[in-house]
Amino acid sequence: MCRWMILILFVAGTVSSNQQGYLVQQLEDSEITGQELRLNKLINELVMVEIRFARLRPFDNPLQEFTLHARITSLEGGDCKRPDQVECGGTSSGQCISDLFVCDGIKDCANGRDEDPNICNVDTVKIGNAFVGLSFWNSCRLRSIHRSLLVLTGTWRHPDFRARVWLKGFVLNQFKDKEETYNVNGYFNFAKRRIVLLPDDQTSEDLAIECVFDRGDDIHLGCKIVNPATFIICGSIIMVRL
Repeated sequence: MCRWMILILFVAGTVSSNQQGYLVQQLEDSEITGQELRLNKLINELVMVEIRFARLRPFDNPLQEFTLHARITSLEGGDCKRPDQVECGGTSSGQCISDLFVCDGIKDCANGRDEDPNICNVDTVKIGNAFVGLSFWNSCRLRSIHRSLLVLTGTWRHPDFRARVWLKGFVLNQFKDKEETYNVNGYFNFAKRRIVLLPDDQTSEDLAIECVFDRGDDIHLGCKIVNPATFIICGSIIMVRL
């Protein structure tokens, strides 16, 4: 648009006001036409991508499609209207259900994806699983980057509420000159691939952590460090399973 303004200023002193108005209108129309052509080109490219995607063969392993979709959803969000809902998956499903209905023993998705044994695998959070990584702080504590360890010491799944696995464990923070350990308890959400852990001692200054398996596997965890009293996000932890 700047080049048109320069041209207008250049000829402004040599043409009448009517001619100037006509020239400005012509230049604006030309700019709009150019934008429309570029937009149509982008739309055509998007249509071609959609056609190529529709021709792809289905995943051999349903878990691959589910985990890939989970990674994309964690970045841009899903199409479900409520935050407690998840998509059933599949290229033509378009169905959303409550995360409380995933892995509860009843098939609620039309394609049965909510009860896929790969998705409902409790080995993801079995006793003894340990995750190690680095903690990065931006508030709540004046701390530099340090090593953190999460170990699960207990799991329990209620027979009448199978959509969650209840967890116990401890968090170990290793600093240059000392270590800090505190016990935590919480749950694992199958549908969201999310671990939520609160400190056992609610009166202490210990912090909660909320982690998501965000790489499409059961190995990599992306965690937020949260003040349980104020819900302020104090930092993050990038972890992998040992």
